[in-house]
Amino acid sequence: MIISALAFYIFLIAVFIIRAQGRENLELRLVYPFSALLFPFIVLWIINLVDGADLGRLISGAPIIGFLAYDFWYRALTKKKPQHHPERWPIGLIVYLLLLQIGSIALNWYAYLVSKLYGNIVLTGYFLFMGAYGYYQYRYNREKRIQ
Repeated sequence: MIISALAFYIFLIAVFIIRAQGRENLELRLVYPFSALLFPFIVLWIINLVDGADLGRLISGAPIIGFLAYDFWYRALTKKKPQHHPERWPIGLIVYLLLLQIGSIALNWYAYLVSKLYGNIVLTGYFLFMGAYGYYQYRYNREKRIQ
């Protein structure tokens, strides 16, 4: 689960750096590999369920599965072109961002349930992801001011 969590954050970091560079086609090619993370999270959640893991691990594993399933539907199945800064935010985008934050926080919680060291490592991935998001916002706002 920890390795999958790190892969999740690496994908998110890559997506926001790619998005900051304005390379939408490359970002769209990452949709299916990113969605493939759904499988290890589901398998690991089922293993925790069958293995009799404590309730905390089961609860903290569920939000990321929910987010990845929604992400797959939102980005891959609907085939909508990403709209990163709409004038009016559609409800789907709001739900997407809420699930992303809840899933990320739950991943951090799961890692801390396993061990403090893993929790710190995964939390570092979360902060790096947020840093990449900040970089993307910085680039977007700078380009907007220039125009």
